[in-house]
Amino acid sequence: MKNLLVSLNDHDMRQRLSDFAATLARRFGSHLSGLYVVPALRLYPVVTVHVPPDVFEAQRKVFRKRGEEVHEAFTAACKEHGVECEWHLLESLTPLVADVVIGMSRAQDLIITGQPPEDESPDLEADFADRLVMETGRPVLFVPRHGEASPEFAHVVVGWNCTREAARALHDALPLLKEAEKVELVWVDAPEETKARRTPLHDVVAALKRHGIAAEGVNISSDGHHDPGAALLAHAADVDADLMVMGAWGHSRLREYVFGGATRHVLEQMSMPVLMAH
Repeated sequence: MKNLLVSLNDHDMRQRLSDFAATLARRFGSHLSGLYVVPALRLYPVVTVHVPPDVFEAQRKVFRKRGEEVHEAFTAACKEHGVECEWHLLESLTPLVADVVIGMSRAQDLIITGQPPEDESPDLEADFADRLVMETGRPVLFVPRHGEASPEFAHVVVGWNCTREAARALHDALPLLKEAEKVELVWVDAPEETKARRTPLHDVVAALKRHGIAAEGVNISSDGHHDPGAALLAHAADVDADLMVMGAWGHSRLREYVFGGATRHVLEQMSMPVLMAH
């Protein structure tokens, strides 16, 4: 993980994200890029009145001012932790912050951003987190808004269900798993046919061992929980894990919005850093 990008448009989390990203960059000897995006003014088709140029400029001034405050927090964190850093304040041609972050993500090893806010935010579009996971092609590490958020990652819980998304997340997280003191591969509601083996996670545990990672396979049930995501979060909290790793959106995003699902639940209820990949 030599190239880290922290997306800092969540103004309320500027200090928390900056400190977290700088600490992680110091630990891995990484180059850290901080990014703040000035979005274009959002217009809606129902608005037919002419919007004067000074309205556009007023919005840009507001976001540039916020960008200056974020820059100060980012620079101070990098200086405090002694990490190599680079600052980017970019203007977007669209109202969507994610467009610019996705474009910058291709050369990165990890994207760091904040847990989505509970309420609608003027800083970010509603599907910002979804698009980062689905469209960057890189793992995304979400920092919780509340609770502990240390990047030490001594105890890591990895959600496993033998899907493509789970495999992607597991292997994207390998550099972090190698540094952990304890790694648990947790399968929620494993199919009965897999339980006839020594463990439904035997092959994955053996593969990680060749990487020098002594992982433990664990089966748990979602009984009493809203969904597998809730069961996984509860288990991670019970064992005092400080990082959770999981594949995201095994179902379509539309299905999760309508019916709920593990990804949506974890994003809403997370109390520890969560690495997601798709």
